[in-house]
Amino acid sequence: MKQLDKEDIKERDEVEHTRTERSVLSKVEHPFLAKLHFSFQSSKYLYFVMDFINGGELFHHLSHDRQFPEERAKFYASEIVLGLGYLHSTGVVYRDLKPENLLLDYQGHIIITDFGLSKEGLTNETDTTKTFCGTPEYLAPEVVKGQDYNKAVDWWSLGILIFEMMTGLPPFYSRSGTEEAMYERIVTEDVHLPDTFSNEAKDLVLKLLDRNPETRLQDIELIKSHPFFNTIEWDKLYRKELTPPFIPNVSSPDDVGNIDQEFLDESIGSDDEVLADPKKPKEKEFDGFTYDSQVSGGNTN
Repeated sequence: MKQLDKEDIKERDEVEHTRTERSVLSKVEHPFLAKLHFSFQSSKYLYFVMDFINGGELFHHLSHDRQFPEERAKFYASEIVLGLGYLHSTGVVYRDLKPENLLLDYQGHIIITDFGLSKEGLTNETDTTKTFCGTPEYLAPEVVKGQDYNKAVDWWSLGILIFEMMTGLPPFYSRSGTEEAMYERIVTEDVHLPDTFSNEAKDLVLKLLDRNPETRLQDIELIKSHPFFNTIEWDKLYRKELTPPFIPNVSSPDDVGNIDQEFLDESIGSDDEVLADPKKPKEKEFDGFTYDSQVSGGNTN
């Protein structure tokens, strides 16, 4: 259960992001995307009730291992490809692909989570948006330059992520540089690929990190048919019939061993005031937040 403080959301001007997250979560149904079961609210808080994913953040595992073998990176990338492709087919651009937003389930499969920066409504190839948002290391050049952009920004971020999984750091990251210097590198600097990358990996990463969004690799079928993924059986992957290359150290689907103690110790606001009618909050910003996936496929109120 994810609990959000209403006043904090308003103070940080994140009402729209929160509404978008609820909206996207209530519509998506995919094996590699987080699933929302219920959302409700009290006088002080908003609540999301989602699947319990207990294999740990990809960020944690990458930090521990420093870098992944190419086959492991390929497996995670392929599941992400299916997740992003599905989102794009529903008109959603994700905009925040990074290891911190990727969880492993207890079997070792990828689950994409946190849709607060997503944008809905990009249903046509010509549809664009312009909001500057995302995590600096993963921003596409067109976002950095303040240009209109489309779903191609997610495929740029996938290229960054594959590079990071196989090396330990994003290609334009610098511990000593400023954020502005990193933006300059994103827009101008060539990507230097290690010799440890296979030729197929090099080709895929360079095609995803094409600074021209018009020529960037972004067709889902062309991505799936790229030689880098030639060992992936996509139908079996979708059905989770392929064995993940790494199985998290969990004893059961409800093991909390990979959950940070900080979250386990969190209060759930037991002193909160229950709304007389949770479908009619006093704040108009949170109208329509209530959701039940088991009622008529997911009623909202």
